[in-house]
Amino acid sequence: MFERIAPERFDTLPDIPEPAENPLLVGHSEAATMLAGAYRAGKLHHGLLFAGPPGIGKATLAFHLAHHLFTHPDPSNAPGHLTAPDAAGQAFRLIAQDVHPSLLHLTRPYVERDKKFKTVITVDEIRRIQRFLSLTPHDGGYRVVIVDPADDMNVSAANALLKSLEEPPPRTVFILIAHSPGRLLPTIRSRCQVIRLQPLGDDALGGLLGALGAADGGDGQAVAAHAGGSVRNAILLSQFGGAEITSVLQRLVEARGAFDSTEALRLGDAVSGRERDVQFAIFNRAVLDMIAERASAFAAAGDAEAAAGAADLWEETNAAIRDAETYNLDRKQHVAGLAARLHAAFRTGDPRRTGM
Repeated sequence: MFERIAPERFDTLPDIPEPAENPLLVGHSEAATMLAGAYRAGKLHHGLLFAGPPGIGKATLAFHLAHHLFTHPDPSNAPGHLTAPDAAGQAFRLIAQDVHPSLLHLTRPYVERDKKFKTVITVDEIRRIQRFLSLTPHDGGYRVVIVDPADDMNVSAANALLKSLEEPPPRTVFILIAHSPGRLLPTIRSRCQVIRLQPLGDDALGGLLGALGAADGGDGQAVAAHAGGSVRNAILLSQFGGAEITSVLQRLVEARGAFDSTEALRLGDAVSGRERDVQFAIFNRAVLDMIAERASAFAAAGDAEAAAGAADLWEETNAAIRDAETYNLDRKQHVAGLAARLHAAFRTGDPRRTGM
């Protein structure tokens, strides 16, 4: 039976390991081998940007790389492949518990006063880097800073991180996790080696779901086929009602007739209330994914103006989602309002015409 030892994060799922406590790395073998080889040759870049869709193992790879550096502090004696973490070992447990002296993991902070996580990575979090790097390195080995996800930094935090990236101390590696690297400052991207990770194949994803005990009725392959190569998506689809939420949203948005406000409010009820945070997050992610898919379709068709309009709509919608979370706005009205906005935008074929 799974026993969590990692701190709870803003996107923690019940009974599913956090990346820091996951000894399984499925897929990404080419990237892992490249990183191990670069480290062994003394050519590992001080700034690494792991880019790719959510839930495909970017953060897990980051923690496995950190474990590899701590296990082999002398690059010349390191193997040419990433060392699999020993789940019973001290280093693995220290990393998982977020208390390893050579690792700093930055993500959305929890605010005890408000009893919730912030919607962004704040500048105060990023300032912890300077305090961390001012300490004497543990055993003289490497230090690793993981920002997860870097997309969540506000402007002040991004500028503060840039200063650290510009003048990194020796034997320090920054690993930035990015779902949408285009949202990062160009100056941050230019100071990192970008490593693009691909979605998992259906076989690999189905096997991982089985290993995590998260397969839908034992049929991980069926779930994997609809998850877009993301293990997180697969888990949300199979265990948290994600398939039904996404289906209702799609029906509302793509309806040819009048918008069904009654069904939209029912959907709002389904993702609101206590202990429905995961379902609310599923809805918001589904909305953003629908807009992103529309933007990609416009771009593929060569319609740059429409693609730019969809990108603007994505940014506006993301801001509305963060406002709803920050200010505890009425979730039911939030859901109905976003669904109506997308229906108006998609019905006209112009993402800038929202009917609002």
